[in-house]
Amino acid sequence: MPSIDSIPQARVVRNAGRLIAPPRAPRSDDAGSLREYLRIALGYAIGLWPLTCVVLLAFGLLVMASHLTDP
Repeated sequence: MPSIDSIPQARVVRNAGRLIAPPRAPRSDDAGSLREYLRIALGYAIGLWPLTCVVLLAFGLLVMASHLTDP
């Protein structure tokens, strides 16, 4: 069954009665940068601060236990 959606058309803009192509859309950084990923990870760590504290505490206890068993 054919869809009722309209067929996509090229956009045109009227400027002083003349048809011209619209300006290009600004570039988007789809790939993402390392800085963006670190910012998101920091946001999650701050937002989930109770869980972050428990994980850091467990890591600290593991490090302390490993130092106590060293000869």
